[in-house]
Amino acid sequence: MTENMHYIVDTVTTTINRKYGDTLPTLEQINSEAEIIRNAFSVLYPITDEDFVQVKKTLATNILHTIGVAMTLRGRDSEHQSWYHVQENDGFYWERYKTYLKVVKHWGVDVVNRLNKTSSDVMDDLGNPKDHNRPFQRRGLLLGDVQSGKTATYTAICNKASDAGYRVIIVLAGMMENLRVQTQERLDAEFVGVESKYTLDKKADHEIKNKPVGVGKIPPSNPDKRIACFTSVATDFNKATLRALGLSLRTLNGTALFVVKKNKSVLNNLYKWLMENNADYENGLIDLPLLLIDDEADNASVNTNSEERDPTAINKAIRNILNCFKQASYLGITATPFANIFIDPEAETDEAAKDLFPKDFLTVLPTPELYIGADKIFGNGDADNWEAEDVPTRCEGIYGKAIIPIMNEEQEDYFVFKHKKDLADELYDIPYSMKKAIRYFVLITAISDYRKDTTEHRSMLVNVSRFTLVQNRTADLIESFLDQIKADLENYSLLALEKAMEIDSIVALYEVWREYDLDSISGIDWEHFLKEYLFKAAKRIEVRSVNQQHGASSLNYYEYKNIGMRVIAVGGNSLSRGLTLEGLCVSYFYRNTMMYDTLLQMGRWFGYRPNYDDLFKLWIGEEAIDWYGYITDAVNELKDELRKMERQNQTPEEFGLKVRQAPGALLITARNKMRTATAVSRPITVSGRMLETPRLRGDKHTLKQNEELCR
Repeated sequence: MTENMHYIVDTVTTTINRKYGDTLPTLEQINSEAEIIRNAFSVLYPITDEDFVQVKKTLATNILHTIGVAMTLRGRDSEHQSWYHVQENDGFYWERYKTYLKVVKHWGVDVVNRLNKTSSDVMDDLGNPKDHNRPFQRRGLLLGDVQSGKTATYTAICNKASDAGYRVIIVLAGMMENLRVQTQERLDAEFVGVESKYTLDKKADHEIKNKPVGVGKIPPSNPDKRIACFTSVATDFNKATLRALGLSLRTLNGTALFVVKKNKSVLNNLYKWLMENNADYENGLIDLPLLLIDDEADNASVNTNSEERDPTAINKAIRNILNCFKQASYLGITATPFANIFIDPEAETDEAAKDLFPKDFLTVLPTPELYIGADKIFGNGDADNWEAEDVPTRCEGIYGKAIIPIMNEEQEDYFVFKHKKDLADELYDIPYSMKKAIRYFVLITAISDYRKDTTEHRSMLVNVSRFTLVQNRTADLIESFLDQIKADLENYSLLALEKAMEIDSIVALYEVWREYDLDSISGIDWEHFLKEYLFKAAKRIEVRSVNQQHGASSLNYYEYKNIGMRVIAVGGNSLSRGLTLEGLCVSYFYRNTMMYDTLLQMGRWFGYRPNYDDLFKLWIGEEAIDWYGYITDAVNELKDELRKMERQNQTPEEFGLKVRQAPGALLITARNKMRTATAVSRPITVSGRMLETPRLRGDKHTLKQNEELCR
């Protein structure tokens, strides 16, 4: 949107939040307020009637967005009492965050209210930090969809935990530094309110150290309320740094925040520092309530050793940190809980081998209305109006037509599944399908500009190898290909159309434009689009390798917040867990990972697509389409199982959770995470369900193949 459109949206949102509070306004009330604001600021911030239609659409989407209700399985701890709903506190941090969500992020009233309810219920399931006489070790798990807003949920919990009296919050932010930095930046803006970059820098002056960001800019400020950051975007936990600054938990009045990697050395150093500098001399425990949030809790946290008494290093380090506090609550966060639910809950009875099974509560977060996830892409969605031959077998969801299969035959000279890092020396070009995906990304980036989303981030993901050398080589080849497109657009796009269409790269762009019917989707003719928008959009696109070699700054969206970053991100593991690709609209994914959880986590294309849900595309290996379809069914069945458990008031420990096993080579999770799992046969029942075949293929090849399979 233009600057004037943004101003009208912001002003109307602020007015509605102030006028209606926590009450959801009607569409008529929203449009009425928009008319009043538009007329009042028509001189300073004029917008056209066409732009005003877009403004009203954006306001309706933001404000009327709805979300479902969370469900929770609870253990039967007779000593645990409901406490948060009756506790009195000033709610300073939560109220500040709630205002930020409404005013800055334009969240709708219903979504904020649901977040409030869900996070309050989770808080009630954690231990009571004000009950100083009772030690506790609580274990819980939040299950949400990939890229659906889990971070916002645990950020809300951080804010409420600080209000409620938790004095130490440790966030385990994945295993990669770039993910840790992204999490630290997010918590700086939405919890701390101060940019942490120079917090631990002895030479930085007071003003730089206390630069407000995010929630820190929201009045009224309270100088007596502040979060102490013991890590920053510049540095993970470091004992020497804290020692040089003389920092200790004993001297703090408020809450201490640590955002650390799940790294053996980092966690062990944190444990040693906690014990050496903060433990009570008499009982050897730290008498401050701890909330430990384990993001991507199924990754590295679970003990995978065959002997419970000899746990893996990271699992043992997490246990050590929890057990050195008199009061500690552990909250795992994941979209793929398979490894967690296969933890042996009986290990809890052995003091020497306490594990992280969510014995006290397991909360399933609701799927937001606007979220585009596996179910909407690969699930059994509404396909009434599609021709059978147009849609691959498992692309049955509402957005199934966004999928374009990558044929294996094409990849024989490029990214075969079982390649080694030496492939980097043999790559001299990229496959045709990848070139088409890049051209499509260039086109829809320009369409977004035409739609006046000029300051929004736009990203393309390329995930074809786990090897850094291959990723870097692929990025170089993509950059060369993109540079040629940019040069040709700069030199020839303003020529007469018949002359411009003599240039191969412009013709190739036009073929993609026609193939995906972008003229009718965008509402602009090709000649006008080519001359006015295409080069301006393409010239800003950058190519970045996202891996450990290139560090955490590969995707520095924050530095582009005023103009919007345009990036083709090429990576592997760094792109596969937790990392958010802002404005992701094109994905090129060709990997042979064969586990449910890893495949789902690699689905960075799941999320929210405001104003470009009709544009995003996913190029994906043809086998992976069926893989994702099967996994979608398995996850939906697991959630159904959890709903049945909730209705029967069963606990996570009581009920044997079952996960559907694929008939082929797919694994639910890594074998060493399933060592306590047992394979069982279960009858498939369709009782109480109405199943219908939505379409039948009638081509001779399919009929012949079906007959052969039957025989």
